Amino acid sequence: MSVAARWLAAARLVAAHRDLLDARPGTAELSDALAARGWASFLGALDDEELAALEIGGHAATWPPRTPPGLSALVAAARDVCALPMLIEPARCLAGVAVSPVPSQRRRETPRKRAQIDAFARIILPLAKDAARVIDVGSGHGHLTRAIAERIDRPVIGLDRDDGLALRARSLPSTASPSFAVVDVLRDGLGLTASDCVIGLHACGELGDVMVESAARSGGALALIGCCLQKRRASSRAPLAPLAPLSDGAALASLTSAALDLPRHVLGLSNLTARDEGVEATRAENLAGRERRLALHRLLEAAGVTLPLGAEIGGLNRRAAHGDLASLVARAFAVRRRSPPSASAIAEAASWARVEHAEMRRLSLPRALLARVLEVLVLADRARHLEAHRRDVTIGLIFPESVSPRNLALVSPATSS
Repeated sequence: MSVAARWLAAARLVAAHRDLLDARPGTAELSDALAARGWASFLGALDDEELAALEIGGHAATWPPRTPPGLSALVAAARDVCALPMLIEPARCLAGVAVSPVPSQRRRETPRKRAQIDAFARIILPLAKDAARVIDVGSGHGHLTRAIAERIDRPVIGLDRDDGLALRARSLPSTASPSFAVVDVLRDGLGLTASDCVIGLHACGELGDVMVESAARSGGALALIGCCLQKRRASSRAPLAPLAPLSDGAALASLTSAALDLPRHVLGLSNLTARDEGVEATRAENLAGRERRLALHRLLEAAGVTLPLGAEIGGLNRRAAHGDLASLVARAFAVRRRSPPSASAIAEAASWARVEHAEMRRLSLPRALLARVLEVLVLADRARHLEAHRRDVTIGLIFPESVSPRNLALVSPATSS
């Protein structure tokens, strides 16, 4: 499937189901959208075993024969859109999970991080062989920066806006001599040239868009794995590439700029995973955390704090929900300078959340199916933007989801390559 065809298929799915994507779990809007499609009764009747299998497998799961035809069609369409090729052999990626012995300078990397870096390096090294310099955007602790610097005879520079992270990156051992600079790319931009190779491993949200636009303007090489699409200054993301021209004018006629202008809460769906091993926590921990957050939201509303679902842990680290409910409630109420509720009120909210969360999980399955589609849509939009600048582009999976569910890569050689 070409980049344009994949983008079009993903765009049509998203546009056709914007009412499901815009509606938040637990709202009448979502229930009404599902009922209008004839899916609500089927979803509500799923038993726990079926629910878990469909949450984990998504469009790759075997859905029950009684699945409504429209929902089966969505499953099949999502499966096709998300069937991207592997750019690295899975066995080579997984081999990096358990390297022994681990070089001393890499002992601060988790096995999964090490596997991601090693897989990404296999893409970057041939891309950067003729580059004057390699620029790692959002370098953090510099694990990728050092790994590339140790494998290529080129200047390698890590950029991060956090001076504390840059200082830490400089202090960690390396057999090469990468440099680290404090730069706010979103504020100051990227001063790339055609001889640069810009890279980003899990470049968050808007940062990935800036990298793509900068590479398109400069002609420099680009290797990008994005994540956290909702992390951006604006309230929504408009497509980088124009909707036209595309070969299928009739299919495009049903799409509008408004349908593909995606708000942050919709983009955030692409960062969710129901796999047993998530990005930062296991599936069981994520589910328990969402249930606690639901209980917290109910308690805050009972105390007169009006806020949208999802904003209940405002002012706290998102990992706060992985602790016990009483501690989470105490911290959230303290942030808002309110007295915490009684133990009995907390227990009642926990009991209510258990039932409500079970229903929300079932009714959210169609939205979860579209989560990966959103990620592919943004990936293909970025690729189309580069193609509009006469760039060769490859998109695909760079490592298995067991290494990281954020595994969609975009690779574009320099214009002169």
